[in-house]
Amino acid sequence: MEELIQGLDGPRTAQQALFYDLEDAAAVIGWSVVELTAMAAAGRTPNEAAALIKICALLTAQQEKISGYAGEVKEQRVVRYSAI
Repeated sequence: MEELIQGLDGPRTAQQALFYDLEDAAAVIGWSVVELTAMAAAGRTPNEAAALIKICALLTAQQEKISGYAGEVKEQRVVRYSAI
């Protein structure tokens, strides 16, 4: 098993960095949606709850878009070149 994980500590390619950045952004958005949904359910006024739910819907749409981009990068349909 040790021989399988040799050489993984080097610098990331631009493609790898883009993929992981997109994955991280999608995860942060997902976490935000969970937290905002909990806030909306915690006895807020109807107007505050509605605003938080709208924010959650917008964030969820962005999360899906970013996750799609990450998938495209992983499939190498989108390429990002690093500066030499």
